Amino acid sequence: MTRIIAVAVPKGGVGKTTTTLNLGAALAEQGKRVLLIDCDPQGNLSQALNADSSGPTLYSEMRAFLDTYTSTLERAVQPTTIGVDLVPTDVRLNLANGELTLAMHGEFVLQKLLRPIAPSYDFVLLDTLPYLGVLVVNTLVAAQEVIIPMEAEYFATQSVGLMIDQVQLMRRSELNPHLRVTGVLLTMVDQRTVINRQVVEYARREFGIDVPVFATIIKRSVRFPESQAMRQTILQYDPHGEGARAYRALAEEIINAVA
Repeated sequence: MTRIIAVAVPKGGVGKTTTTLNLGAALAEQGKRVLLIDCDPQGNLSQALNADSSGPTLYSEMRAFLDTYTSTLERAVQPTTIGVDLVPTDVRLNLANGELTLAMHGEFVLQKLLRPIAPSYDFVLLDTLPYLGVLVVNTLVAAQEVIIPMEAEYFATQSVGLMIDQVQLMRRSELNPHLRVTGVLLTMVDQRTVINRQVVEYARREFGIDVPVFATIIKRSVRFPESQAMRQTILQYDPHGEGARAYRALAEEIINAVA
């Protein structure tokens, strides 16, 4: 059964794209069939994977669907060098904000686009924008699960709480009554600092009552920006390093999570 997972939190700079990219690579390393969808108009995931944005993209397929109400998302799927497939995006996806707001049942467009191709994959990972809006609502309607990255800073806790509230709202409104939080993922953790250690403890105590908090933590490391500069995953750039081991461990947690 395909698991569709949104990587989402209304805060920038917490590692959403880094997690989507490296988790996807780690799942593929385990033999899973993986599709990544870049749902952020910044297109950082597409750039990281050297995507060809001259052809069909997520926006062009959304636009085509709104004209025909027929999914042709398979036209936008590109293979990548890391063993996953990708639906790329570019800055034109910003135009979808207004178009989806005005469309009939606009919240369901991504769900309907995915329906014909999702069964070809074990995992579909959705990289999202750092705020709550119609594009993010589309990902939350399409997904079954949410991973919430949380930077190990106290200011990040409010955004995590807001994301948990949004998931509950999606359930209560019946836009997606079965949506669940797979886990809160602690990122950019520097365990040498007292404040980071306190935030990790606080997150496990505060959020662990209502939603899972992954045992895996992603430590702060210069290897991540270095790998991104080289257009590589952390598993390619530093395959035996802490970052690669962490994303492999996260992949194992997710594979073993009760769906």
